[in-house]
Amino acid sequence: MELLELFSLVVLVSASGVFSPGPLFFITVENALRSGGRSGWIVALGHMLFELPLVFGIAYGIWSFLENSLVRFMIGLLGAIAIIIFGVLQAYSSYRGLMSMDESKVNSRSFRLGGGSWFLRSLLIGLIFTGLNPYFLIWWFTIGLSLVTYAFETASIFGVLIMYAFHIWMDYVFLGIVSHLTATGGRILGTRHLYMISLALSLILIGIGGWLLVQAITSL
Repeated sequence: MELLELFSLVVLVSASGVFSPGPLFFITVENALRSGGRSGWIVALGHMLFELPLVFGIAYGIWSFLENSLVRFMIGLLGAIAIIIFGVLQAYSSYRGLMSMDESKVNSRSFRLGGGSWFLRSLLIGLIFTGLNPYFLIWWFTIGLSLVTYAFETASIFGVLIMYAFHIWMDYVFLGIVSHLTATGGRILGTRHLYMISLALSLILIGIGGWLLVQAITSL
C-alpha cells in the first residue's frame, strides 16, 4: 500500500512541475522542428542527467548550499542571461534563414538537422535548460523536497530511487508526445513557415529569460 501511495503522491505532485510551460518546453518544441519526433526523448535524457544527481544530493543534504539566497540569486541571474543569449542566437539564425531563403530552391530538409547532430543538440538542450532554470531548482527545494523526504523516510535511498522512477517517466512521456506532435505538424509546413515558428518560439524564450532576469534582480 505504501508503494501505491508513493506512486499516487509523486504523480500528483510532479504534475505541477512537468506540465508547466517553461524554457524547456518551448525549446523542446523548437528543437522538434529541426531534430524530429524522437528528439523529445533525448531532451528528457539530458534533463535526467542533471536532475537525478540533484535528487540524490537533496536526499543526502549535499546541495544544501543552494538554499543560500546569494547562491540562488547567482543561479537565477546566470540562468536568465543564458536563456536570453540562446534565444537571441536562435532568433538571429531563424531570421537570417528566413530573409536569405529562396522558397523555389530550398525545401524543409535544409531547416532540419541531419546525422548525429540532432542527438547531441537535443541532449545538451535537456541538460543545459534544466541546470540553468532557477525555477526548476526552486521546485525541487520546495515542492519536490516533500517527495524526497517522504520517499527517504519510507525506504531510505531505495525509496528515493523508486520515487524518481515514478517521476521521470512523466517527463519522457510528455516531452516525447510534444516533440512527436510538433514534428508531425512540421512535416506539412514549408521551410518559410518553419523558420517563422522557430523565430516566434525564440522570441518567447527571450521573453521568459527577461522575466526570470527581473525576478532574480527583484529577489535581492
